[in-house]
Amino acid sequence: MADNRPNILVIMTDQQRMDTVSAYGLNDLCRTPNIDRLADRGVLFTHAFTPTAICSPARASFYTGLYPHKNGVTANGRTINEGVKGINHYLDEAGYRCGYAGKWHVDQERGPSEMGFTGKDFMGYGFPGGNLLPGLQFGARPMKGPNHYEAYLKENGFEIPTVSHRYVGTNPTNQSQEMFALHEGPVESSIEYFVAEEAIRVMHEMKDDDAPFFLWTNFWGPHTPCLVPEPYFSMYNPADIPEHPSYCETFDRKPYVQRMIEELWGLGDYGWQGFQEISARYYGHCTQIDDMVGRMVQALDMMGELENTVIVFTADHGDCLGAHRLIEKGEFMYDEIYRIPLVIAHPSCKLPGGTNENFYYLQEIMCSILDIAGVEVPDQLDGQSFLPAMLGNQEPNGREEVYCVFDRHFTVANQRMVRTRSHQFTFNSSDTAELYDLIEDPYQLNNLIRDPAYQAVKMDLKQRMSRYMNDLNDPVKGWFNRISGAL
Repeated sequence: MADNRPNILVIMTDQQRMDTVSAYGLNDLCRTPNIDRLADRGVLFTHAFTPTAICSPARASFYTGLYPHKNGVTANGRTINEGVKGINHYLDEAGYRCGYAGKWHVDQERGPSEMGFTGKDFMGYGFPGGNLLPGLQFGARPMKGPNHYEAYLKENGFEIPTVSHRYVGTNPTNQSQEMFALHEGPVESSIEYFVAEEAIRVMHEMKDDDAPFFLWTNFWGPHTPCLVPEPYFSMYNPADIPEHPSYCETFDRKPYVQRMIEELWGLGDYGWQGFQEISARYYGHCTQIDDMVGRMVQALDMMGELENTVIVFTADHGDCLGAHRLIEKGEFMYDEIYRIPLVIAHPSCKLPGGTNENFYYLQEIMCSILDIAGVEVPDQLDGQSFLPAMLGNQEPNGREEVYCVFDRHFTVANQRMVRTRSHQFTFNSSDTAELYDLIEDPYQLNNLIRDPAYQAVKMDLKQRMSRYMNDLNDPVKGWFNRISGAL
């Protein structure tokens, strides 16, 4: 007897800002028509947040449904704790066939195939172009095993593409990671095209009339280096990109680490014009990925599976991209990196084309997928299903704030954040705390932590943070509880 439960396709990009999805109406330039069509068929979520703005911890949180300190992946290069189940383990038990395509970067030691997925491994950061494409300095190649992208190029008769127009900052000790570069080969030889091809291949391999499938597809972009082929490289005119309202950041009353990270990348010497160059290639990368989303949707349609597939589009975290004079993500808890795009097209959505303004977390997508599959969501997961919202229910979910965490990247930061719709309190374990009025100061420029007029707000947010820390058994709670009275 055929299993009528829907297939589930999760498409996750790396480091994509919410405002680059044109359906949100926040950016007049960057175009994503295929993702927009998913929004037309489903729901656009306006207040989705990653629990942590760093690659592996965010992905591991999605995969396990747990905050980083509970699953063990508190930084890049860590492994998931023994005994912690991932989404495919639950779905396997429920009769789903589970596949994977593209970037992994979830567990340092075990790849998707060892975790039980159908698919190919890219261990470590696993960047397929590292130490392969002439002219590219960025390494981070797959740690072990074959480079499946290299094999794809050879199997399809492509010469190894060269790379030109590399763009880096002026810090002489940080020249090995391009902000962007031109991929000189045809689109079909690009990394993102390869990811889409691999996703389509795995779809066909898993298609079974007697069992639904779950496929998690991960693009390496638009994370730097934005390695973009034409026509996408020149698709957007840098001069058309307006200055971000927070580019005027002075770092006054801000944690010192923010100024350090700004100096690390060495982009300040270029001024806003440098970020215009970076943003134009980043936008082109986003549009290329959007075209790959369109190819995957078309493949589902040709397989006769589109009307029985839930499609989720999201990102692990965002990118400052010049906001606060910063690039990428890291030791700073701003909306540009914590608020993520989330578009979900459920074939049974009763109000297609709607928006939902409730607060949701990245890891709650995992909880909701279990619900879709008919699996009882375990109580020990850090979240709850929002399947009714995917189906068009716009009722408030009662959540008044989100709690987000960050432990380390270039430095050890141990940051915690409580963000409501009107204010944000950020605890920095070894530097000044931060308090922002998001109504008066939506770009989080003015730190009000010592402003007497905001003492009641600060006390309220500190109490909320303490409750989250205690409920989640956050390892930072001891220090926070001792120091909080002095903040």
